[in-house]
Amino acid sequence: MRYIFLLFLAPGLYAHPHFFINSNLKIEKNRVLSQWRFDKLNSKLLLFEFDTDKNKILDKKEQERFLQTHFYPLKTNNYNLFLQSDEEELSIQPKNTKVSYQNKEIILEFESSLDFKIQAVFCTIDATLYMAYTLEKFESIYEADIQKSQYDFCIGVTK
Repeated sequence: MRYIFLLFLAPGLYAHPHFFINSNLKIEKNRVLSQWRFDKLNSKLLLFEFDTDKNKILDKKEQERFLQTHFYPLKTNNYNLFLQSDEEELSIQPKNTKVSYQNKEIILEFESSLDFKIQAVFCTIDATLYMAYTLEKFESIYEADIQKSQYDFCIGVTK
Protein backbone atom coordinates (compact mmCIF):
# COMPACT_ATOMS: atom_id res chain seq x y z
CA MET A 1 0.00 0.00 0.00
CA ARG A 2 2.89 2.34 0.78
CA TYR A 3 4.25 1.97 -2.77
CA ILE A 4 0.91 2.76 -4.37
CA PHE A 5 0.73 6.02 -2.42
CA LEU A 6 4.25 6.95 -3.55
CA LEU A 7 3.33 6.16 -7.14
CA PHE A 8 0.47 8.66 -7.06
CA LEU A 9 2.58 11.25 -5.27
CA ALA A 10 5.47 11.10 -7.76
CA PRO A 11 3.93 13.14 -10.64
CA GLY A 12 3.22 16.04 -8.27
CA LEU A 13 6.86 16.24 -7.28
CA TYR A 14 7.76 17.35 -10.80
CA ALA A 15 5.08 20.06 -11.09
CA HIS A 16 6.84 23.38 -11.39
CA PRO A 17 6.63 26.39 -13.69
CA HIS A 18 8.42 26.32 -17.03
CA PHE A 19 7.76 29.97 -17.86
CA PHE A 20 8.29 32.81 -15.39
CA ILE A 21 6.37 35.92 -16.36
CA ASN A 22 6.76 39.37 -14.84
CA SER A 23 3.43 41.17 -15.14
CA ASN A 24 2.61 44.83 -15.34
CA LEU A 25 -1.05 45.70 -14.98
CA LYS A 26 -2.91 48.97 -15.40
CA ILE A 27 -6.62 49.23 -14.61
CA GLU A 28 -8.39 52.12 -16.28
CA LYS A 29 -12.06 53.10 -16.36
CA ASN A 30 -13.25 50.47 -18.86
CA ARG A 31 -10.22 48.32 -19.57
CA VAL A 32 -7.27 46.41 -18.20
CA LEU A 33 -3.88 46.81 -19.88
CA SER A 34 -1.66 43.77 -19.39
CA GLN A 35 2.01 43.33 -20.11
CA TRP A 36 3.72 39.96 -19.66
CA ARG A 37 7.51 39.93 -19.75
CA PHE A 38 9.02 36.47 -20.12
CA ASP A 39 12.18 35.68 -18.16
CA LYS A 40 15.43 36.16 -20.08
CA LEU A 41 16.29 32.48 -20.43
CA ASN A 42 12.93 31.55 -21.94
CA SER A 43 12.94 34.74 -24.00
CA LYS A 44 16.21 33.66 -25.57
CA LEU A 45 14.79 30.23 -26.41
CA LEU A 46 11.53 31.71 -27.73
CA LEU A 47 13.39 34.26 -29.84
CA PHE A 48 15.51 31.48 -31.33
CA GLU A 49 12.34 29.56 -32.21
CA PHE A 50 10.18 32.38 -33.57
CA ASP A 51 12.59 34.99 -34.98
CA THR A 52 13.08 33.10 -38.23
CA ASP A 53 15.13 35.85 -39.92
CA LYS A 54 17.35 36.21 -36.80
CA ASN A 55 17.17 40.02 -36.68
CA LYS A 56 15.92 40.17 -33.03
CA ILE A 57 12.71 41.82 -34.20
CA LEU A 58 9.45 39.88 -34.29
CA ASP A 59 7.68 40.92 -37.48
CA LYS A 60 3.92 40.42 -37.97
CA LYS A 61 4.27 36.85 -39.24
CA GLU A 62 6.61 35.85 -36.39
CA GLN A 63 4.33 37.52 -33.84
CA GLU A 64 1.33 35.62 -35.18
CA ARG A 65 3.19 32.30 -34.96
CA PHE A 66 4.14 33.10 -31.37
CA LEU A 67 0.54 34.01 -30.46
CA GLN A 68 -0.84 30.90 -32.17
CA THR A 69 1.61 28.71 -30.25
CA HIS A 70 1.81 30.32 -26.81
CA PHE A 71 -1.10 32.72 -26.25
CA TYR A 72 -4.25 31.75 -28.15
CA PRO A 73 -4.26 28.17 -26.74
CA LEU A 74 -4.67 29.75 -23.28
CA LYS A 75 -8.23 30.69 -24.28
CA THR A 76 -9.41 27.31 -22.93
CA ASN A 77 -8.38 28.53 -19.45
CA ASN A 78 -9.52 32.15 -19.99
CA TYR A 79 -5.91 33.13 -20.81
CA ASN A 80 -4.89 32.06 -17.27
CA LEU A 81 -6.83 35.05 -15.96
CA PHE A 82 -9.80 35.18 -13.65
CA LEU A 83 -11.94 38.30 -13.87
CA GLN A 84 -14.99 38.70 -11.69
CA SER A 85 -17.16 41.77 -11.88
CA ASP A 86 -19.78 42.31 -9.18
CA GLU A 87 -20.15 38.54 -8.49
CA GLU A 88 -20.20 37.57 -12.20
CA GLU A 89 -17.23 35.78 -13.79
CA LEU A 90 -16.27 37.36 -17.10
CA SER A 91 -14.46 35.83 -20.03
CA ILE A 92 -11.33 37.56 -21.24
CA GLN A 93 -11.41 38.82 -24.83
CA PRO A 94 -7.89 40.14 -25.53
CA LYS A 95 -7.61 43.05 -27.94
CA ASN A 96 -4.68 44.91 -29.47
CA THR A 97 -2.36 41.99 -28.77
CA LYS A 98 1.26 42.43 -29.73
CA VAL A 99 4.56 40.70 -29.11
CA SER A 100 7.98 42.34 -29.10
CA TYR A 101 11.55 41.71 -28.03
CA GLN A 102 13.17 44.38 -25.85
CA ASN A 103 16.04 44.29 -23.35
CA LYS A 104 16.50 40.55 -23.96
CA GLU A 105 12.87 39.80 -23.03
CA ILE A 106 9.86 38.67 -25.02
CA ILE A 107 7.04 41.06 -24.13
CA LEU A 108 3.38 40.26 -24.71
CA GLU A 109 0.90 43.13 -24.39
CA PHE A 110 -2.87 43.08 -24.63
CA GLU A 111 -5.93 44.80 -23.27
CA SER A 112 -9.29 43.50 -22.11
CA SER A 113 -12.58 45.21 -21.34
CA LEU A 114 -13.58 45.83 -17.76
CA ASP A 115 -17.04 47.02 -16.82
CA PHE A 116 -18.09 46.89 -13.19
CA LYS A 117 -20.34 48.82 -10.84
CA ILE A 118 -18.84 48.33 -7.37
CA GLN A 119 -16.12 45.65 -7.18
CA ALA A 120 -13.93 43.58 -9.47
CA VAL A 121 -11.39 40.82 -8.86
CA PHE A 122 -8.54 40.13 -11.28
CA CYS A 123 -6.28 37.08 -10.74
CA THR A 124 -3.70 35.07 -12.62
CA ILE A 125 -4.42 31.36 -12.41
CA ASP A 126 -2.61 28.46 -14.07
CA ALA A 127 -3.79 25.19 -12.54
CA THR A 128 -1.05 23.31 -14.41
CA LEU A 129 1.71 25.41 -12.78
CA TYR A 130 3.26 25.66 -16.25
CA MET A 131 3.44 29.45 -15.98
CA ALA A 132 4.29 31.51 -12.90
CA TYR A 133 3.16 35.13 -12.77
CA THR A 134 4.81 37.83 -10.67
CA LEU A 135 3.17 41.23 -10.34
CA GLU A 136 5.94 43.74 -10.85
CA LYS A 137 4.09 46.98 -11.49
CA PHE A 138 0.45 47.89 -10.84
CA GLU A 139 -1.53 51.06 -11.53
CA SER A 140 -5.23 51.69 -11.03
CA ILE A 141 -7.60 54.62 -10.95
CA TYR A 142 -9.51 52.67 -8.27
CA GLU A 143 -8.73 51.57 -4.73
CA ALA A 144 -7.07 48.15 -4.80
CA ASP A 145 -5.96 45.32 -2.52
CA ILE A 146 -3.23 42.98 -3.79
CA GLN A 147 -2.42 39.44 -2.71
CA LYS A 148 0.67 37.72 -4.09
CA SER A 149 1.99 34.19 -3.89
CA GLN A 150 5.04 32.53 -5.39
CA TYR A 151 3.28 31.70 -8.68
CA ASP A 152 0.34 34.10 -9.07
CA PHE A 153 -1.47 37.17 -7.76
CA CYS A 154 -4.97 38.54 -7.16
CA ILE A 155 -6.16 42.13 -7.14
CA GLY A 156 -9.44 43.32 -5.69
CA VAL A 157 -10.63 46.66 -7.04
CA THR A 158 -13.35 48.86 -5.52
CA LYS A 159 -14.92 51.98 -7.02
